[in-house]
Amino acid sequence: MSYKFIDDKGTFIFKNPQQIAYLYFPLTNREGTILSCISPSLAGDIKRDNETFLTPPATIEDIQHSLFYRREFFLKLLYPHQDIIRLSLPAESILEAGLLYHKIKKIYKLFTAEIINFVPYDLNVEVMWIKIKNIKNNLRFIPTFFLPLYGRGEKNLRDHRHVSSLLNRIELLKYGIILKPTMIFDEKGHRINKTSYFVLGYKDRKQPPIGQFPNLLAFCGEKGNLLYPEAVFGKINPGKKKKPEFDGKEVCASFRFSEEKLKGKVNYIIIMGITDNEKEIKETFVKLDSLDKVNDYLNRTKLYWQNLTDKLHFDFKNKNYNNWLKWVILQPTLRKLFGCSFLPHFDYGKGGRGWRDLWQDALNLLIIEPDKTKKLIIHNFEGVRIDGSNATIITKEGNFIPDRNRITRVWMDHGIWPYLTLKEYLHYTKDIDILLKETTYFRDAQLKRAKELDNSWEEKEPILKTKNNEIYRGSILEHILVENLVQFFNVGEHNFIKLENGDWNDGLDMGSWRGESVTFSCMYAYNLKDICSILETLKNKRETVELFQELTLLLDRLTKPINYDNYKEKQAILEEYLEKTKHTIKGKKEKIKISDLIRDLREKSFWLTNHIRKNAWLKSNFFNGYYDNKGRRVEGKIKGKVRMMLPSQVFAIMSGIVTKKNINKIWQSIKKYLKDPKLNGFRLNTDFEDIYMDLGRAFGFVYGDKENGAFFNHMVVMLAYALYSQGFIKEGKEVLSSIYNMATSLKAKIYPMIPEYFNSQGRGLYFYLTGSASWYTHTLLKQVLGVNWQWGDLIIEPKLTKDDFFSNTITVEFNFLKRRFKLNYIKEKEANIFKIKYAYYNDKKILPSHGKILLPRKDIEKYPFDTLQNLNIYLKD
Repeated sequence: MSYKFIDDKGTFIFKNPQQIAYLYFPLTNREGTILSCISPSLAGDIKRDNETFLTPPATIEDIQHSLFYRREFFLKLLYPHQDIIRLSLPAESILEAGLLYHKIKKIYKLFTAEIINFVPYDLNVEVMWIKIKNIKNNLRFIPTFFLPLYGRGEKNLRDHRHVSSLLNRIELLKYGIILKPTMIFDEKGHRINKTSYFVLGYKDRKQPPIGQFPNLLAFCGEKGNLLYPEAVFGKINPGKKKKPEFDGKEVCASFRFSEEKLKGKVNYIIIMGITDNEKEIKETFVKLDSLDKVNDYLNRTKLYWQNLTDKLHFDFKNKNYNNWLKWVILQPTLRKLFGCSFLPHFDYGKGGRGWRDLWQDALNLLIIEPDKTKKLIIHNFEGVRIDGSNATIITKEGNFIPDRNRITRVWMDHGIWPYLTLKEYLHYTKDIDILLKETTYFRDAQLKRAKELDNSWEEKEPILKTKNNEIYRGSILEHILVENLVQFFNVGEHNFIKLENGDWNDGLDMGSWRGESVTFSCMYAYNLKDICSILETLKNKRETVELFQELTLLLDRLTKPINYDNYKEKQAILEEYLEKTKHTIKGKKEKIKISDLIRDLREKSFWLTNHIRKNAWLKSNFFNGYYDNKGRRVEGKIKGKVRMMLPSQVFAIMSGIVTKKNINKIWQSIKKYLKDPKLNGFRLNTDFEDIYMDLGRAFGFVYGDKENGAFFNHMVVMLAYALYSQGFIKEGKEVLSSIYNMATSLKAKIYPMIPEYFNSQGRGLYFYLTGSASWYTHTLLKQVLGVNWQWGDLIIEPKLTKDDFFSNTITVEFNFLKRRFKLNYIKEKEANIFKIKYAYYNDKKILPSHGKILLPRKDIEKYPFDTLQNLNIYLKD
């Protein structure tokens, strides 16, 4: 690894990080109301959302190559010699970063500079703390701080950039500057601006700047530029009072501090923030107006993030792995706060999280923040449409948006994820009543799974209503059934579920006409079967459930059974349902016997499972996962060359569609065609060696990047999970280890984390905001360590190998039933794969049953809340 951990809290150091291109680090508070990133060159941006950037929006190339995106601090040396040093430029340096702060120490001949950046955990500002310390000789220098201000939305970068700058109005304060544009420029409807962007600064004992250069022209001068600004390299004097010509320009926060005759050290504090309430500026400054207060906030911020990540704690007795896991555990929270838009690689979004992100991150949040999960799950179901599709983006405020780019489209896999998360919640809490909790459906202009548009729709209240114009509410169970039943009938000519505008692989976006996804047909077959197990438990409490009348059309086994082998019959039933629910529904509900519902779902799952087994298995010894837009098989031997895609195998294994015998064959094919012999990782697909306009944009990407053959960690970790879940422990371990090995390789050139993917050079790209982190901790906890819950009971069934142990013990700590659990896995002698010998629960000996340790909920609840529950598990060969 390129870095070195220096404690057990995830803190690491990285020598001369500016020698590695494209590094960046996230900074935010607990609510995500300030979202920052910073590179070793102090570049990045600071924003609240897509409409509210304090500094100019920065892409990955901007932070590497442009001076316009840097938090800059100049020292104009006067003695012992004349020179100008800018702290953003490369120098001998050591980066220290932790949860969640960024500190870089730069070493010069005459002095050292230490720059700390962090976002206080409960404030809407980023703080920058510059410490200059003399090494030898007396120093004299003139310090100048510079930060470009933007004060508007991302779209104005290329839409009326100059015109929108004419709206800028500034106020010069004793300690800094406020930028408050008069209005928000939007040709759809201009609005009065209520947001203030501010930067404040002081030296040591609250000494203010002696003057300012409040816009780019004042800072750079007529002859200068950002490389040689006249404010630093020339003789322009700073202003103390506002002049009329300061308004209507591109603004910057540039503070001139008094000349320093340094014999020891000096500190400068810069406070950068966004607010809709100008009173907050003064209140925030009072909280940070001394070095002691800043230091106290820094320590409290570290403690906040430490406590959050400690809610799920792994100890493998290996410093590097334990600390790396700290960052992986944090990643789902970062994605919850940043969404998928606000770090430099993620420049395609406009804020919010995607549908899959919501549900998959909840797997981790259930452990980290269990008290918030129920409310989150219920709210998320409000994004489901009556046609089984859903809004694709949810904002930080919890509002649903049909599509980030206002495109009418549908991803066919979206109906899979809500049930998987709901199932996890049910077993964790035993809250079966959530199935009957009623909530609304999403309604917008998109109809019939994006086949039609309602041009009369007005976006006032995106909620489905009945024909009587009353808001309709259906149970959570009903929402789950809608998502999965609709898809069973939504098939193409090969009788697999239509690909529509893509599935998990967003790059397969050009097969909407005749494309089909066998890959996720597997998972819908799994869901239909597994929902029955949930219904069996519900049946113990009640005989019937209520469903809206139109939905019974899709329960054909209870009314008028059709021939599932005839795809046209299935399409006809779906068309009838979509027409009847196109604009609204009657609002009438029918009682359905749960036993009848189970029978219907099982028949559907049984048919779909057999259809996949019969028609998707290839002579090449793996599954074909797709048909393209001309109805052609995608995988297998095509024109003399084998084409193989990893998702096709992952979900066939995970769903239980494939037999144990054929899993062995698939595994050998994966190792033959998808495992890279040099990097020892697993690629997303083989090289198709051509653009594939009948399948998707992915095949226009260079092979080895993004969705075309990269080492895509989300799918790799799901492969590991799938293999473990089917008892292929050594194989699962090999796959899971490949992620850690690649992430910590010198070739990765990243900080500790799981990136979205590694390219063909082994370099990690798209930092922090990836669902692979949730699935990694999910796999580690539930499969490797075997920590599972079943209707409120705790079940332990580890799948540990000798390679999982760095010493004789592995420890995991987590919260369950409002109690803290500490599990110790103890090996008494070596073994290839370990099984449980016996266990002690709070000094009570327990013997395994069928290889598992069971702790019934009633036994756990005998102990008081918030007490530590110790479970020592002794392992044997």
